[in-house]
Parts: sequence; structure tokens; C-alpha cells
Amino acid sequence: MKSRLDDLFDFACSEVREEDFRAFCPEDPGDMSYVALCAGVLEKKAIPEDIDPEWFEIFGIAQRGSPEEDSEAGRFLRFKLFCGAVAAKFLLVEPGLDTVVIVNYVCCSLIQAARAIKEQELTEILLGVFPHLAKEMEAYRAPSGWVVQEYPFCLFSGMLMAADLEDHGRVADLAGQLLKAEEQVREESFFPGHEFLLGLTNYDSLHLDWLELAGSLANPENDGDVRTVKSKLQKVERWRAGKGV
Repeated sequence: MKSRLDDLFDFACSEVREEDFRAFCPEDPGDMSYVALCAGVLEKKAIPEDIDPEWFEIFGIAQRGSPEEDSEAGRFLRFKLFCGAVAAKFLLVEPGLDTVVIVNYVCCSLIQAARAIKEQELTEILLGVFPHLAKEMEAYRAPSGWVVQEYPFCLFSGMLMAADLEDHGRVADLAGQLLKAEEQVREESFFPGHEFLLGLTNYDSLHLDWLELAGSLANPENDGDVRTVKSKLQKVERWRAGKGV
């Protein structure tokens, strides 16, 4: 039975083209072709069993980069979505990859792509994907005791997708899950920062993007948990503004 993550991967593969890889992949590192890695996945419609570390360079461009020309924005979105879908697949196979496949970057890039593409089907798919990823990563425990500290970002991402679909009941449900998960991770993680949610990661390149996304979250039914999430993130934004961060 296909999962929503399979649906995301299929959707992304149907949108992207090999010329998009040639346009946006970083320059090839010697004898290994970044383009070939992406094109191979697109051709086979499957992720490789062995994860080549060169993927992490590709993800970095997709998650934190931008097209050089405005005319390439649509193509870059397809590339971003494809990379996000592949990264999410990697995380599902091996949640312990979270130290190199950065969860909050994956989530943020997928949300940004979905909001720019503006197709309800994609938003509905992601509403299924994000909570599923959170559940899988919550259950992961490395032999060292390491936990996936960033999985609450998946729950917040689900809130945003539910809000875009005006599924206010789902937004409220995920808000309650987020508050509990964020507190739990703080108890189990190593040296969390004091900021709500954003303090669970040292990978902060997209923190301003997250705060902007948080500002877009509406609460028309004035749900208590949603209100609490928004309030906590607004405090983070005010603190960062005061510090000039």
C-alpha cells in the first residue's frame, strides 16, 4: 500500500526534469556527477539503498539556495520539491541521518515549495507526510541514546499545511501534539536552546524563514493550543529582534 510519502515522491518526480538538475546542481566534484545522482533517482523512481554523501551538497543548494534569474524560479521550485521528497525518504529509511539530512531544512523547503506551487493535492499530501515523519522519528533511539531533536518541526509543518487547507480541527490537534513533543524533546535532548521549537536545533540558517511562516499561521477558532504555539513563537521573534539576531 502506497504511503503519502510515496505520493509526495511520485508528485515531485512528475514535476522535475533532468535539465533542472543541470541548471541547479552544484558543480560536479571530480568523477562523481551530482546530476547523475538526481537523474538516476528520477529514472528509477526510487531512492538508492546506499546514500551517497554527495546528496547532502545537493540538498544544501535546494534548501538554502535560490535561482540566479527570476525567470528560473519555477524550475528551481521543482528542483527544491524533488530534493525535499528525496530527503524525506532518506529520513524515513534512517531517522538517524538527521545530523546530515537536517529535518528543519527539509520541512521548511517543502512548505515553501508547496505554498509557491499552490496545488491542493500537494498540500494534502504534505499534511499526511509531516505527522508520519514525526511519528517515525519520535520512536527512533540510537544506541548512544541520541534522539531526533528536530522532529517537532514536522508537527509544526503539519499545522501550516492544515491551516492552508482550512482544516482548523487538524491544526488544533497538531498544536497539542507539538506542545507535548517540544517539551519531551527538551527533557531528552543534549543542551537545547531556550527558544521554543527553534532552540531544538543548532542548524539555524532558516530560522527567519520559520518565524515568517509562524507569522502566517491563523487561528480563526481561537483554539487554546494554537494560541499558545503562536504566542511562544512570537516571544522568540521579539527576543531575536531585541538581540539583533
